[in-house]
Amino acid sequence: MKKLLIFGGTTEGRIIAERCAAKGIYADICVTTEYGSDLLPSSPYLKKLVGTKSIDDIVKLLGNGYTAVVDATHPYAENITANIREAVARSGYSEKRYIRVKREPEKRDETAVYLENAGQAADYLRNTEGKIFIATGSKEAAVFSCFADRSRIRVYDNPENAEKCRSCGFTDIITGKGPFSEYENIRDFEGCDILVTKDSGKAGGFALRDNT
Repeated sequence: MKKLLIFGGTTEGRIIAERCAAKGIYADICVTTEYGSDLLPSSPYLKKLVGTKSIDDIVKLLGNGYTAVVDATHPYAENITANIREAVARSGYSEKRYIRVKREPEKRDETAVYLENAGQAADYLRNTEGKIFIATGSKEAAVFSCFADRSRIRVYDNPENAEKCRSCGFTDIITGKGPFSEYENIRDFEGCDILVTKDSGKAGGFALRDNT
C-alpha cells in the first residue's frame, strides 16, 4: 500500500493533501501548529501530525516505510529542510524517494527592493525614514528590534508571539491568522510608509495583482 509522509502547512502542502484525499492515497502530514492542522482537509486517508519534529523524530517516523517523503515546507524554513534531508539520509532512503516541492517564482515588482534575508533588510532600513510595517513573523522580531519605536509588526495570533514582540520593544502589535484579505492588509498598513515582507506565495498575499 502506497503511503506518503508530507511536511508543511504551506499552500503547496495543503494542495498535495487534498489530492491525496481525492485519489485515495494514504498520507501522514506534519505541521507545526494546530492552526496549520485546521487548514488541512479531513479525510480517512489523511493523518495529521502536529508539532515540531527533530531529526530523531523524523527518523522514527520514517521507520513506517513510506513510499516517498514530500518536503513542502516554506522556502525560508531552511532548518526543517536540513533536518528532513539528514533524517532521510540516516534512514537509507534514496534521493528519488525524497521530493522537495519547489515554488514557481512570482512576477516581480520593479519598484520593490529584494534582499536575501532579514539581516540585509535591517541593514537597508537603517538608511530610511518613516513608519515601518513588518510582516515577516515573530521569528524575525529580534532582527528588527532596533526599529521597534517606528514600526508596527503583525504576527500569528498566539500569546507567545505577542510577548516575544513586546520583549523586543514593539508596542504597535497586530495579531491575526492569515492568509489576509486585501481589505485587511490595507487596514493594517494604514499610516505606514515602508512594508517589510517575505515571499509567502499567492495565498499569503505576496503575488502582484494583474493591475499592479
